[in-house]
Amino acid sequence: MSAPEATPSTPTRGTPSRRGSNRTPRSPREVRPPNSRDADQPDSAALSTTKPTSSSNTSSLTHRTADDFVRPFSTLTSALDVPTDGSPAPYDFRNPPREQDLEDRSEQPKSNVTPAVPAAAATAPAPGAAVPGPPKRAPRKSKTDAMAAIARGESPGAADKAPPATAPAADHADMPLAIERAPKLDWSLVKSESPRVLPPRTTPRAFALEECPTFYPSLEEFKDPMKYLQTIGPKAKDYGICKIVPPVGWRMPFYTDTETFRFSTRLQRLNSIEASSRAKLNFLEQLYRFHSSQGNHSVEVPNVNARRLDLWLLRKEVQRHGGYDAVIKNKKWSDICHAMSLTSNGTISAQLKSAYAKIILPFEAYSEQHRDTFMQHASTKHQESSPQTDHASLPGEDTHMADTNAPGAKMARPRKRMMAGMAPASHAEGTKEEDRMTCKSCGSTERGTEMLLCDGCDSGFHTYCLDPPLPTVPKGQWFCSKCLFGTGGDFGFDEGEEHCLQSFMLRDRTFRKMWFDAHPPKHVPTAFDEVTKTVIDDVHYAEADVENEFWRLVEEPLETVEVEYGADVHSTTHGSAMPTVETHPRDPYARDPWNVNNIPILADSLLRYIKSDISGMTVPWTYVGMIFSTFCWHNEDHYTHSINYMHWGETKTWYGIPGADAEKFEAALRKEAPDLFDAQPDLLYQLTTLMNPGRLRKAGVRVYACNQRAGEYVVTFPQAYHAGFNHGLNFNEAVNFALPDWLPLGLDCVKRYQINRKLPVFSHDELLITVTQHSHSIKTAVWVLDSLREMVDREKDERADIQQELPGIQESLEEYDTPENQYQCSFCNAFCYLAQVTCPSHTEQVSCLQHAKQLCGCDPTTRVLRKRFSDEQLDDIVAKVTERAAIPADWQAKLRRTLQESARPNLRALRALLAEGERVSFHLPELNNLRRCVTRANEWVEAATNFTTRKQVTKRTRKLPSAKPRQDVEMDDAPTRGLDDVYSLLSEVDELGFECPEIEQLRRVAQTAEEFRKKARVAIEEGSTLDERDINIDELETQITLGAGLNMRLPELDEMRDVFLRAKLARDFELLEDNNATLDDITQLIARARSAGISDNAKIMRTLLDKEAAGTEWCKFTETLLTMDKKAMTDLDKAVNVDAQVPLDLVLHERISAVRSRAKDIERQARIMLAPEKGAVLPRPSEALKLVERASKEFTIPIMEELYRCANFARELEDKCELVLTKRFVMQNDSNPLTVFHKWVAYAHTHLPYFQMNNFRLLDEQLKAHTQWVQRLPWYCNEHNAVHSDPILRDVRETTGPEEDLPPKDEAISCICENQVVPPPPGEVSDAVQCDHCFARFHGACAASGGSCPFCDHHHWNGSIHKERNWHFCFLPTMLVTAPDITKFYSTSWKELEFIVARVDRLCAAISQFLAFVAQPGNQRREYLGQVRHYMRKLFRIQFAVSPHPDVSYGLDLAGLHRRIAGSPVTIAPAARKKKKVKIHFAQDVNDKSEADGSRCLCRGEHRGAQVVCQICNRSYHELCVRYSSGTSRGIWYCPACAVKKAKPYPHAELRIKCLDSRIRTPEDSNPNIFIDITSVGDPNGQLRRMKMGPATRECITLELVGYAVTSETVPAPIPRPSIPPPPPPPHYGYSLPPPHLAYSMPMSAAPTAPRKRKLSEAEEAASRAHSTQSHGLSARPPDAEGQPPMRKVKLLVKAPEGRRVPPPSTDVIDLT
Repeated sequence: MSAPEATPSTPTRGTPSRRGSNRTPRSPREVRPPNSRDADQPDSAALSTTKPTSSSNTSSLTHRTADDFVRPFSTLTSALDVPTDGSPAPYDFRNPPREQDLEDRSEQPKSNVTPAVPAAAATAPAPGAAVPGPPKRAPRKSKTDAMAAIARGESPGAADKAPPATAPAADHADMPLAIERAPKLDWSLVKSESPRVLPPRTTPRAFALEECPTFYPSLEEFKDPMKYLQTIGPKAKDYGICKIVPPVGWRMPFYTDTETFRFSTRLQRLNSIEASSRAKLNFLEQLYRFHSSQGNHSVEVPNVNARRLDLWLLRKEVQRHGGYDAVIKNKKWSDICHAMSLTSNGTISAQLKSAYAKIILPFEAYSEQHRDTFMQHASTKHQESSPQTDHASLPGEDTHMADTNAPGAKMARPRKRMMAGMAPASHAEGTKEEDRMTCKSCGSTERGTEMLLCDGCDSGFHTYCLDPPLPTVPKGQWFCSKCLFGTGGDFGFDEGEEHCLQSFMLRDRTFRKMWFDAHPPKHVPTAFDEVTKTVIDDVHYAEADVENEFWRLVEEPLETVEVEYGADVHSTTHGSAMPTVETHPRDPYARDPWNVNNIPILADSLLRYIKSDISGMTVPWTYVGMIFSTFCWHNEDHYTHSINYMHWGETKTWYGIPGADAEKFEAALRKEAPDLFDAQPDLLYQLTTLMNPGRLRKAGVRVYACNQRAGEYVVTFPQAYHAGFNHGLNFNEAVNFALPDWLPLGLDCVKRYQINRKLPVFSHDELLITVTQHSHSIKTAVWVLDSLREMVDREKDERADIQQELPGIQESLEEYDTPENQYQCSFCNAFCYLAQVTCPSHTEQVSCLQHAKQLCGCDPTTRVLRKRFSDEQLDDIVAKVTERAAIPADWQAKLRRTLQESARPNLRALRALLAEGERVSFHLPELNNLRRCVTRANEWVEAATNFTTRKQVTKRTRKLPSAKPRQDVEMDDAPTRGLDDVYSLLSEVDELGFECPEIEQLRRVAQTAEEFRKKARVAIEEGSTLDERDINIDELETQITLGAGLNMRLPELDEMRDVFLRAKLARDFELLEDNNATLDDITQLIARARSAGISDNAKIMRTLLDKEAAGTEWCKFTETLLTMDKKAMTDLDKAVNVDAQVPLDLVLHERISAVRSRAKDIERQARIMLAPEKGAVLPRPSEALKLVERASKEFTIPIMEELYRCANFARELEDKCELVLTKRFVMQNDSNPLTVFHKWVAYAHTHLPYFQMNNFRLLDEQLKAHTQWVQRLPWYCNEHNAVHSDPILRDVRETTGPEEDLPPKDEAISCICENQVVPPPPGEVSDAVQCDHCFARFHGACAASGGSCPFCDHHHWNGSIHKERNWHFCFLPTMLVTAPDITKFYSTSWKELEFIVARVDRLCAAISQFLAFVAQPGNQRREYLGQVRHYMRKLFRIQFAVSPHPDVSYGLDLAGLHRRIAGSPVTIAPAARKKKKVKIHFAQDVNDKSEADGSRCLCRGEHRGAQVVCQICNRSYHELCVRYSSGTSRGIWYCPACAVKKAKPYPHAELRIKCLDSRIRTPEDSNPNIFIDITSVGDPNGQLRRMKMGPATRECITLELVGYAVTSETVPAPIPRPSIPPPPPPPHYGYSLPPPHLAYSMPMSAAPTAPRKRKLSEAEEAASRAHSTQSHGLSARPPDAEGQPPMRKVKLLVKAPEGRRVPPPSTDVIDLT
């Protein structure tokens, strides 16, 4: 909350600890406003920028007002002074400022404070920057307020903060606020991985602490967190904490948006956190306040051994020796000197005694007199503030609180944590005016002039009411006993700044670098340190260095370090850094059991049964630490487990104390600082106190440590105290969970909360009931049974007690859940879920059954015992759980009963017990032994079954010659065990001791085997005496089948089989059929004969051996053929068509036959392709080649070579045709491409008619169209079947060039032939003639053609006089654009036609523009006669009619114009005049030779690359040198030199001219910044001007002027010429075309006859000329500013498809420019 603005009349009042020592107590008549302060007192808000409230209370007073009680001046190094942009701190860390200096400096405006800005700007800090402002004490918030704030979307504590100084206007109140995005976190500066294997430590860590266990689970073990934690729990809980390193390959992703994530921090002063240090500061503050209040300002602290006496240590040692009286009595002052490290002599002892008696002893006497009152007040204050100032521990670091919001509903509940920086609300927040005017001792408001106001609480006291009474008003500050002994009771962490991750990282990194640069490590690094060291630029330090430095700063009173810690960042507000199923449903880690969002709700975590989410307990919180930031000693809420995961960052050091040593730890901490517990009874719940692990170990407390790095987990166990600190920027996320063995400890914690009246986070009894309601497994029943019984017995006893204590109390049963505030005891804050006592007169209060009497003073009979469950319902719940929990015991009893009933239990009963035990979802110790017993019995039964089950034996088949001997009597599965094994099994079952039917069956099998052996011996004796053909085979086979069915190995059975084989082989020899025997049959018969002892020389054996040899040879040949890469067709035929007498391998024969079939099929397809049937679909060349390729991989078929040759040529032809059609074909020689194409077509039609070639077909069509197009050319000769285009090309080229636009200046050129008409030599007669009308002179030969003046006689132009080229030009553009594509790209005739059309069209445009010009009034003057004749000479030489339309003839128009102009009067030419001309020469103009690459560039041949040609001087320049880009630039380009000479702008670069001409060079030209003014270069009447130019702002080109001169020449007076722009170059194919039906339907012989023009009236003639001008797209307006002719618009006439009516010519104009 921002402090009110201070004004001179109402100065802001500071807290008592910030007032000066020279202030006098105020009387009620001098009462000032609560927010006022002395003018000479610094503003508390200003002081808070450098010193937090908690630790500055003592230091500010002692340093500024009580020099006799204080330590020497201490230095203060604050992280707030480190900028968040990475720049250095405002002071050197080697020489930090003193705290006193910072306090003095805080009274003045800071130099580095941001200047005042408008209110609107001040409310919006820059993105990513830490929010500036003084650190404020975080106000205490009740659980309900925090819950409501979260429901409104606010952060805890936001409800009490004042609105910003500049609130938004009302009309903008509903506008959504944009989320400012901060800079992204620079991931290269943070640690995201940590070494998995570290070298062993060679030196002990600080305090010689032992490392807690570190576990490395495998991937299989890592699948189930709860099971794994239960496995390692027995070992790890003895250490309190443990570290778990995930297996390789597992890495939790980080999803926090570093641009939008913002968090607030808490300020921590390290030397104020340690218990003894803070206790010492509190004592000195109390001592000073006491003497100041008593008016003792002359008390001095003596110097002993040249140093200030430590009063705190003196008092501590005196108390340790029994107190002041005991030390005097026992003369222990020398011992105290020794304990304080002082020289033990009489003088020192006397000094100590005197100092104690004068300074400390009065304070102790006062304390004994008033401390009881204060302790009672502190206890009452703690009880009253418990619901609001309740603190618990974080999961793994700090703590939370829980609450409900809406009645009857449960929702996500936050936990309030002291570690988060929430300091307790001061009891001096301000009192009402009437309180200050009332004496707290006597209650009187009289005698106000003698009433003192406490500088701590503003309470009033009469001076005579005090004990002892004060005779006068003290001059300094005065405090009542309550404020005096309450010093330090409001200790907490102040609020820091708001950060993004990038700003916090920069502050931490800068702080670390500057700190360790100023405090370099002193020890020699080990191998362990080298692996774990941190390097920031040139600063190196190890983990051990940070740990040693941290504890040094914690215990160093003269060096204060202030850091920030971003703890308690709600994941419900800022989002979890791990993926969740809501935010990232597709990420597998969102459902990973090790995700901290999932751990509390896993199957074996009891917290999953809590009905609502608890922020920070079941919903994870995140923590952002910086170097030296710490979390103090604490254990978890309800003694639950916690798990903490580090996403990334620097190391976090943990210290853990086993839960078994929790009481030892608490006792050691109370002994270390008893005064702290007196001032703060709930100190262990506040997470604001540290104690040196070394002193804890000396007190008998076991302390263990570990270093957590990126990607590692740390788990804390129930009741285990833990603390730690950070080595730098890191990002952790933590949550709580509870394993089943936690239940008894959780109950103990709840009882302790009730004793201390601390607000629990959830109801332990409700959790037990919820578990029984939602989990019906046996395992859960066993877990909760004892706790459930204890709960029910306790509840029933308390109900019975309350009924006795309050007889007549009413009872009600409400079988539904109510909000937590309706079953929370108003006295002890415990949740009484099962039953509560209420009073109708006090509905806002409830009490537990233990505090029912304290509820109210109403009649006990009006109170109501409200039950959630009745006693019967509770008993029923216990009964059901007991029944499920008894299932394992029932099974064990049944097992014992079965074993006791018989010495040989039935196997079936044992199996049933085993199946029943396996269905019990609980660990049964006897189950494994029973399983092994039943498994062994089943194995015996399986072995016995092999003998008792008769084997199925297949009898011999009737196909004897090819039957296998193993098919006659089944011998494949010959048994390996005999009759001895049967007897062994019978002996074994007697030892196993169970009963089953298979035992008797096995005995019968043994008896049957003995009988078979007797019969077998008789049959063997008969077989040895009789001939093989006389033996009864069927009878012998029957006996063998019976013996084989016994399923055991008997020697007699093998002998009987030998006799049987010999007899059967003899029969098979007689029944052998050669044609049906296979090679396998022959081989088997030979094997049987040899096994029977038959010789190879026997007749049957020789026959079989011969057949075997023939069959084996065929097999070898066939197998070799199959292994060959390519198989010839002849070999395949040989292998398939084999002699019938040769025994074959049927499988091999089928394989080779299949191969031959494939070859035949390929051969058939090839023949079809080469000789297709009529009407069949022709194959493509690619299909034929694929067939050839497939065949060539496996076979050698002769016809495939012919198919490949034809198909390959067809494919090549198709590819070439495709190149031709796509205009990518390039001839390799000078041959005519079209001639080559015709040869291709002729060859394909002759030799490749059986392939489908689409590209060839298209090319053929194109060639036919080309032939027709060529034959339509006017200059095509049918007689010679050739194109005669050379004459017309020559005439067009010579008459239509751009250089021929103006008439010749030679007056002698007057003939139509463009040659001079000169007088003949003397003596010769001239044949020249002259026109009587226009006076033009002609050569005689020229005049003979037509016999009249070609300029004046229109018969020369209307077709009356025959000409060789008797066609009209307007049809040529149509032929040009309608030519086939192949013609346009490959035909020379088309390119010639294109040239003719382009040139003539340009001439047509020029004449049309000229005619349009002279058609205007006043332009038909005689000076234009030469231009008319010039155009007529061109048309006369071209001969064919030229105009854009067949009904128009420019020759007739020019002839008529010539007659009118020639008949006009002659004007006298003006006299000649003088003209000045500027001659400019640049450096590249001096050398008239081109460079090696043909360029005349500015670089003079130094560069190479693409070139561009100037359209004015025709010189080549490098594009790079003239800053020209052909890819982006458009239009006509001219070089920089021409741009200067022609006074044209150069758009590609800035042009500058440097003068190098020695004739006009001046001294100032030597200055590199002096250039010629480019506007003065072309002015012949002016002088060259110089100008100074700065650096170029864009691309610049400097020209070197080497020659400059102004000349004069006499020129004739110019003939007035019209402002006729030069005709534009016609765009490609942009011609005015006649209708195609005229172009193609009109015979060539009819084309020459042009329509004669009748004499038109003036109106008709003007209209005709205007229509001619419009149809050709001409305009009489002058050219535009760029000198380009106006845009031409022409009509494009396209040939209509055949068979469709041709519409009349369209009059739509299409812009083709």
